[in-house]
Amino acid sequence: MKKILLLAALIFIVATNSMCAGNWKSFLVENSFSPNNDIHSICFDKEGTMWVGTWGGVFKNSGEKWLMQGPDCYVETLFIAPDNTKWVGLWGGGVYKSETGEKWENVKDASPTNSVNVISADNKGNIWVGDWGGGAVNLDGKGEIDVNKTTGGAANFNGKQWMVYKAEDVRLGDNSVVAIACDKKDRMWFGTYHGLSKLENGTWTLFNKQNSSLPNNDIYSLAADSKGNVWIGTCNGLAKLSGDKWTIFKKENCGLADNLILSIAEDTLGNIWVGTTKGVSVFDGSKWKTFTTINSKLIDNRVQVVKVLGKKVYLGTGKGISVFEK
Repeated sequence: MKKILLLAALIFIVATNSMCAGNWKSFLVENSFSPNNDIHSICFDKEGTMWVGTWGGVFKNSGEKWLMQGPDCYVETLFIAPDNTKWVGLWGGGVYKSETGEKWENVKDASPTNSVNVISADNKGNIWVGDWGGGAVNLDGKGEIDVNKTTGGAANFNGKQWMVYKAEDVRLGDNSVVAIACDKKDRMWFGTYHGLSKLENGTWTLFNKQNSSLPNNDIYSLAADSKGNVWIGTCNGLAKLSGDKWTIFKKENCGLADNLILSIAEDTLGNIWVGTTKGVSVFDGSKWKTFTTINSKLIDNRVQVVKVLGKKVYLGTGKGISVFEK
C-alpha cells in the first residue's frame, strides 16, 4: 500500500512539474493594492516598450519604472496601431490618441456613447472601435454621472471619416461591441452580448445560439489564429470556428479552467492561451494545460489579457502582470 501511495505521489509531482515547466516572472505597476495593477490591456510599441491600460490609467514601462501617460482613469482598452499611434478607450471618457504618448488628442467622433469596450485594427491598418450601447455612463468633469442614451455600435475610421455600424442598420448582434478581431481573409469579427457578427466584403452575417453551435450569445473575447480559425470566448464556453465547422470546449469536456472566457491569444508555437476567472488554460491542438496560483507563479487567477511577444506570454490580471517563457 505504501508503495502505491509513493508511486501516486511521484506521478503527481512529475505531472505538476511538467505542467509548470517554464520560467515565470510577475511584476506590479504600483507596489501596493491599487487600481493601477488592474490590467485591461497590454501593448508593445515599435521599440518593444510595453504599455498597459489599467483601471487607474495608461502606463509605459521604462526600465524598472512605470511612467503614467495620457488619461489617468478608467481605461477599458489600449491599442497601439501599426503606425505606432497609441489609442485609448475610456469608460465614460471617450477615445484619445497620441503619437508619442505625451500629448493626447480627444477623438470625438470615435465613440457615440463616450464609453468604449475595445479598439483594434484590420489588416489594412484601419482603426475599429467597439462602443458601449445605450445608457453609457459619462463623467461631466465634476464627478457627477450623466446618462448618455446615444446608441453605440462598431465605429470604423478609414483614414478620412468615421463610419458607425449599428444593430438596427446591419446584422450586428447589438450595439455593445465587446471584442473585435480580423482574420487572415480580411474578415472582421465582432463579439456582442447578443451573438457574433462577421463582416465580409460588405456583407454582415450574425451567428447566435438559434442559428449556430455558439454555446452562448454573450461574447467576451475573440482571436483569429495563424491557421485561419476564429476563437470565440463566451460566458459559457470556448468555440472554434474553422470554415463552417464549430468545435466547442467546456470545462466539462476538456481541460479548460472555466467556462467564462475573458481573453484569448495564439503564441508563436501555435498554442492557444485562454484566460478565465480561474486561471489560464493552454491548448496545443490535442491536450490542455492549466496554470493557476496554486500550481504555478501566476499572480492572480483572473486573467483578463493575454499578449504574446516572441517567446514570452504576458498575462494581465486584476492584481498585476505575470510573464511565462518556455
